[in-house]
Amino acid sequence: MEILLLRISIQHSHKMTFKIGIIGCSRVAKNKFIPAINSLEFASIDIVGSRTDSKAKQFSKEIGCKTFGSYEDVISSDIDCVYISLPDGLHEKWTIKAAEAGLHVLCEKSSTTSYESAKNMVNTSKSSKTRIIECFSFRFHPQHKKVLDLIQEHNLGNIHNFIGNFGYPRPNDNNIRLQKKLGGGILNDACCYPICASRIIFNEEPVGVMSNLLIDATLGIDISSSVFLIYDKKNAYAESGFDRNFKSNYEIWCSKGNIKLNRAFAVPKNFETEIHLIKNDSKKIIMIEPVDQTALMIKTFFEEISNIKKCDFNFEDDLLKQAKILEAVRLSNKKKKFVYLEDIEK
Repeated sequence: MEILLLRISIQHSHKMTFKIGIIGCSRVAKNKFIPAINSLEFASIDIVGSRTDSKAKQFSKEIGCKTFGSYEDVISSDIDCVYISLPDGLHEKWTIKAAEAGLHVLCEKSSTTSYESAKNMVNTSKSSKTRIIECFSFRFHPQHKKVLDLIQEHNLGNIHNFIGNFGYPRPNDNNIRLQKKLGGGILNDACCYPICASRIIFNEEPVGVMSNLLIDATLGIDISSSVFLIYDKKNAYAESGFDRNFKSNYEIWCSKGNIKLNRAFAVPKNFETEIHLIKNDSKKIIMIEPVDQTALMIKTFFEEISNIKKCDFNFEDDLLKQAKILEAVRLSNKKKKFVYLEDIEK
């Protein structure tokens, strides 16, 4: 068994500072997004907004931000962009308000609860000449590009199958992820990750999907999801659940070998990840040094909107493609049949 190490660094080369407003005092905002912003020399948090003044005040004190207020106060303040860290069911409303105010938007995943909602968000962003990115920070971790490089370098052949899993123990019933009216459910919260990852690995969109969502009779939301995606001459399977031991991985089955990531999606910034490559009887482990994937996402976003460096995918197009797949997943579960992506437009 051979063990290799890949080192990654985040360079700070920006002279201008982007002023950011936070809408939603969430755990993700506090533990991931704000520390990432604080690690970057070209960005600052200028205002925090919450539903209540007391919560905004407490949150701003905890993160060291002097200005706080309501969601509307954030939208009307002198900033360049907003980070929306609200429940999924509120994303459309506040993304549109921000775009109409001329602000760029970093919107937490999943961007919306429907494809129609996603189109409304993107259309408003385009008409306002602002940009919007869906915050799948995992995709900016260098391990995924390294996976694709290894497939080529080691001549693993054609990619035939992708299997991704992302699940964790069930939250308390009052958690927003379990609130139907706020857009809760495992599909929007977790299964969206391996679905997105399959698109990245295959570098294409699926033809269609077949899904099975287990709906909690009391809560009215999906607590378990199984999604089968058909691509051109290959397929993917995504599995998630609120009722599981923590798991965040994916495996790729090629014609001459396979590759597995043991920590693919939720990766702490101090966590060293491993890529397991197997070909014939040999096994190689490639270690990836810790990196802040959220900081890399923010850096990429600001480089794009500043015309410093173009991202290798279009933010708005990708948001729509992801939203269309999730719409097909919901429709497949409802009708209990295979749904073609092309039918979502009809």
